[in-house]
Amino acid sequence: MQKFLKPILFLVILFLLGGGVFKALWLDKKYLSLTVYDEPKNSLDIVYVGASNVYVYFNTTLAFDLYGYATGTFSTGSQPFPMIKYVLQETKKYQNPSLYIIDLARFADDYSKMEDGDIRRATDSLKFSANRIKAINEILSYKNIKKQEYLNYYFSFFLYHNRWQNINENDFTGYSNYYKGYILNDLTIQSHPSNAGNWQEPKAPLNETNARVLNDLINYIKENNLNVLFTIPVKYYNKNEVGQLKSAITLIAENNLEYLNFNTLADFPVDFAKDFYNPDHLNVYATTRYTLYFSKYLKEHYDLPNHQNDPNYKSWQEEYERFKKDFKKLTKKDFNKLLLEYQQN
Repeated sequence: MQKFLKPILFLVILFLLGGGVFKALWLDKKYLSLTVYDEPKNSLDIVYVGASNVYVYFNTTLAFDLYGYATGTFSTGSQPFPMIKYVLQETKKYQNPSLYIIDLARFADDYSKMEDGDIRRATDSLKFSANRIKAINEILSYKNIKKQEYLNYYFSFFLYHNRWQNINENDFTGYSNYYKGYILNDLTIQSHPSNAGNWQEPKAPLNETNARVLNDLINYIKENNLNVLFTIPVKYYNKNEVGQLKSAITLIAENNLEYLNFNTLADFPVDFAKDFYNPDHLNVYATTRYTLYFSKYLKEHYDLPNHQNDPNYKSWQEEYERFKKDFKKLTKKDFNKLLLEYQQN
């Protein structure tokens, strides 16, 4: 027996080590926020899914400090909107949240023009399963890609195996600017002037493909009796995007589902010359105001628990304290004073 035990033990250790290496080679974590996987099973009260606005706009640790609910994320940079249904299916394997928040920022995209990097980042984020295969098949169906090439997406390791040259400790331990799903970008003290989209534009007829994807998502939500809130984050949208999004929220409302458009809220003013660190993302100051507004809205409109005194959620408060320390290092400002100022205004 001992003769076979050592080789078996060696293979087990190799497999465990190799799994970590494989994951590091496969995924670049810089544009990922996947706390659905990271947090204990069924410990999240809310799961927020969508593109990069999710992890840049909503400070989950601040929301926890204010109201005690735990918000998880399943977000990737420029996540294609057709991925949302599969992200919800994936989330259900690991979490049972009271509320799903769905970011609509990428809804009006031309799905035939999705960037390959965005597709791979989104699909590679799913653990290997039948759900991941189905997601890849649907996403690639919008592109002019031969089916024999799908295999390269199923097993992306063959594409990324040379990424070892760029690996660092963050690939194994996580990025230091990552706080329970919220990512504090090191450019957040900068602002970038932009122009607001005109939300007085009329609705535009929904593109046939986009309408089919949204209807399919709505049907999935209703069939599974999911509690969902759709959001349109603050950013610049062109005339076509505004028209498409206005039609999308009409369809959502007709199906008795909730939505919140941050671009048209009179009590949430945004200065496009000061509140962004690039044309598409709020800086940390505007993100703080966004989180204050949105977390209060969620608490007032949904039945969410308060885990502030629950020892099982101790890590949330610890991450909030770490965020405040890092904020001060980055901006030379006291976050508690900033927060008090925003709360009084």
